[in-house]
Amino acid sequence: MKIISTGSAAPELAVTNEMFSRVLDTSDEWIFTRTGIRSRRISTGDTALSMAARAAENAIAAAGIDRAEIGLVVCASVTNEYLTPSLACLLQRDLGLPESILAFDVNAACSGFIYALGIAQQLIPAGKYALLLGSEHLSRVTDYSDRSTCVLFGDGSGAVIAEKSDAPFHFVSGARGDSGVLYIGASPPSPNPFAPPPESSPSKLLHMDGQGVFRFAVEVMVKSVREVASRAGKALGEITHFVCHQANSRIIENAATRLGVPLERFFMNIETRGNTSAASVPIALDELNATGGLRRGDSVILAGFGGGLTYGAIYLEW
Repeated sequence: MKIISTGSAAPELAVTNEMFSRVLDTSDEWIFTRTGIRSRRISTGDTALSMAARAAENAIAAAGIDRAEIGLVVCASVTNEYLTPSLACLLQRDLGLPESILAFDVNAACSGFIYALGIAQQLIPAGKYALLLGSEHLSRVTDYSDRSTCVLFGDGSGAVIAEKSDAPFHFVSGARGDSGVLYIGASPPSPNPFAPPPESSPSKLLHMDGQGVFRFAVEVMVKSVREVASRAGKALGEITHFVCHQANSRIIENAATRLGVPLERFFMNIETRGNTSAASVPIALDELNATGGLRRGDSVILAGFGGGLTYGAIYLEW
């Protein structure tokens, strides 16, 4: 599989650390030194769907293809406003895509876009293109009374158009089930007259054990990057770009040190985007592409980690 174009979209409002300091006991220095974040985009009206549609339109336009040629839509998200229909099905409607299409969502939290790419490589119909997205409206589930988590997250969407190709493509993934380190609870269940009431239900707002996530993230990012490079028959020193989930700059710095790879090969936009979960990797990929950083033939490793717990990495050539 080969990616032929990228696109992204985000809300207009950029919420700075200084703006957070007006409503929380925090400061720009406290946030930046611990996370590498100075601002993040926050929705004042956008939804996961509206941002996904704009990112998709940008990717379709950049590819220069007829949308009637799209035969697969996979959208990664944990913040669709609906349990069903899926974001992918709503995009099929809003973008005017063919009805004879395979469209579904993937929920692997911040690893979702990596999973979507790995799945899509097996499913692209012959002679068709795939539209693959990550889109998150995280401000909808963020606890703005918790200063340790609310300053981390932003909203946005990223998309790519991909096609079948003989170009090298390798995918590794993993899961380590854990509902305590990172979770977002569902809506309370409807009262059921035929069953006893539930004892309790998890909070509908995002909960994260920051230290637990940090340890997990560094461990699995190093492991998955090494494994996917090995499958591709490449030394890490041969990789042109590493585009990883933008959760915390210290995670990426720590992983780069353990991998023995210069930090400048790791693209980072967390300073102005924050953590956008499943949208993180495709937004970063689009920004790297838009600045001319990606050239045909470049070797790229994409890596993600997140709730589930999940992780994965992909090797591809641009």
